[in-house]
Amino acid sequence: MEKCKFYKNGKCINNNNGICQKYKSKYDSLSLHCSGYWSEDKINHLKYYAAMFSTGMKNKWPKLYYIDLFSGSGRCILREELKEIDGTCVGIINLKDKFTKYFLIDKNPICINDLKKRIGEKINVEYYNDDCNIIIENIIKSIPDNSLSLAIIDPDSLQFCFRSYEQLSKKKIDLIVNYPIGPIERAISSVLRKKVKSSTLDSFHPGWRNIVSKKNWGNSKEVSIRNLIKDYVNKIEMLGYYSSPLMVPFKNIKNTTMYYLVLFSKNKKGLEFWDKKTKAFKNKNPQKPLFAI
Repeated sequence: MEKCKFYKNGKCINNNNGICQKYKSKYDSLSLHCSGYWSEDKINHLKYYAAMFSTGMKNKWPKLYYIDLFSGSGRCILREELKEIDGTCVGIINLKDKFTKYFLIDKNPICINDLKKRIGEKINVEYYNDDCNIIIENIIKSIPDNSLSLAIIDPDSLQFCFRSYEQLSKKKIDLIVNYPIGPIERAISSVLRKKVKSSTLDSFHPGWRNIVSKKNWGNSKEVSIRNLIKDYVNKIEMLGYYSSPLMVPFKNIKNTTMYYLVLFSKNKKGLEFWDKKTKAFKNKNPQKPLFAI
């Protein structure tokens, strides 16, 4: 099996903001997002949930909206085997039961330009080449109250500002959130060693300093991570959400957890779809529970 020659020591040395600089799609010659093998399971998980959401809710709500806050260019390349797969938003747009409208957002102009070429200029798809934290307020204002939405928050790192949840909470919007363990660990370590300022961390997770100190980070990082996630979940719940205790872990080839996916819904019934899919996933991927809620 051929592997990417530019991925060494856990880092890709030939990508620009996640876009592979070596390989282009063999199908359309457009850009590819550099991804780990676990991304295929993640994308399939998100597609499956979105399919259950759009099919189950189509006759219960007059309008359904899909919001992808970090849409990417629409296709990925798995560096462990150089396999091409559809990105989340492309897979969801191709589902049988459609959403009323799709909002696709990415700060990288290459991503949005190539996404437009892959999907096309459709009347029910709106593209935004902007920082999602800036544009989200305008998008929320355009969504009617008598509707239900699904938002995917799946950044590569700590680009999502917590204050943006306040905008999302104004409407009936289910959230699937990526809590990125790897970037959090690296950012906290750098801040505690005074190598970088804490502004990015402060925006991503307000109040993280109330949980983490230099002493407890060094002595028990695993416990600190659990407490951080629990605090993050609690803060979102305070905006009027319920969360599923069934968090989905995605691990790299070294069996290290890279991130968790967490579902938040305004209605407890909204958690049933997620739990059904997640239980099947966890049966195939056994793990110790993160914490009990």
